[in-house]
Amino acid sequence: GSATFEFGGVPILCALVLGGPACALVVAAPSAVYRNPSRTAFQGAALVLQILAGSLAFSLLCPEPLLMDPHLSSAFVVGALAAGLAFFGLDAVISPVLVRLKYGFSTREVVVEMVVSALPSDALAITTALGAALAMISYGPLAAVVILAGAGLSLVAVNSVRENRKKALRLVSENEALKEALRDSNLEIASRLVGRLGQRDGYAAVHAAASAVYAADIARESGLDEGRSREVRLAALLMDVGLLWVPDDVLLVPEERLNSLGRMHLEEHPAASEEVLAGLPGLPEAARWVRWHHERPDGTGYPDRLKGAWAPLEARILAVASLYASLVLDGPNAPALAPAEARKVLVGEIGKAVDEGVARILLRLLDTEDDSYGAASDERFAFAGVTGVEGRGSVVTKTTVPWA
Repeated sequence: GSATFEFGGVPILCALVLGGPACALVVAAPSAVYRNPSRTAFQGAALVLQILAGSLAFSLLCPEPLLMDPHLSSAFVVGALAAGLAFFGLDAVISPVLVRLKYGFSTREVVVEMVVSALPSDALAITTALGAALAMISYGPLAAVVILAGAGLSLVAVNSVRENRKKALRLVSENEALKEALRDSNLEIASRLVGRLGQRDGYAAVHAAASAVYAADIARESGLDEGRSREVRLAALLMDVGLLWVPDDVLLVPEERLNSLGRMHLEEHPAASEEVLAGLPGLPEAARWVRWHHERPDGTGYPDRLKGAWAPLEARILAVASLYASLVLDGPNAPALAPAEARKVLVGEIGKAVDEGVARILLRLLDTEDDSYGAASDERFAFAGVTGVEGRGSVVTKTTVPWA
């Protein structure tokens, strides 16, 4: 795992520069004891090597430790710095190499997580050793003990902050994983519901898949973030699921030929779709968008006769995506139009059936994409169980979700 701030190195380094390697070995002994004998042996050997390296570096620059020669000279300061660099430098080599060999982490991961992250604590340990030496010379051994205790408490506090940050990051990661699992679960439910609806007319599932792609693309071009665009896409996939409760003698009849009772049944499906989405976790807003995807700018839509911008942007996106998809796909009551003809119809409905700003965004997308995009005829328009059109209107079995 990542290196953490540890207090153990501070008293060992202080003992080394104040009393020499023998004192350092005595102070280090408790740090080498673990329940696992193998780990105890390894840790003990590593500490001995670190102390010897630090002692050698110190002795080359300062002949005697401070207890032997109680004068804080420049040679002592330089020697203490060298001892700290040797002591912690060897630790920065031994532990990362072992972790890399044992766990197979990359060199970059080991350096970042174990070497770089330990630099602040190592620097603080060396500074503390110098401060303890100065305190002992100026005020006696008790002052050095106070310095060490204060350093220890500060390192413990810093370590606690690091651990709390790790826990917070772990919780964020777990939360994202739960959101991803929830999204996958909602997509699976959507696929099953829309697939069942598509069995009735051979059209609804294909229309839902195409609408979902167009809606998500429009949402992104409208400036919505990726999370919001995903919600819009799922809402588009499920916006007509309320048709499951509409009788066949209404569903399969052209809308203009419905009597008042049939029209009433048809106009109930957005509210029914809203109820379905409201029952899925994490989709309360999407449920409202679905309720209003048949509202019109001129106020003649349903179920609430909202006018203009009273319908939220996401609902207006669903309306445009649904209309265009219905134009380029073979439906139970109307053949597919060529993309150029569908564009003309879409333009003609601006301000009446669809919002102008949203419709213009889709038109720009159609200008930049290839012909298969305009005809909803490639795998971008597929979802589990059903794909878009291979010759417009045909249903093709799939097992993947390319746009998920």
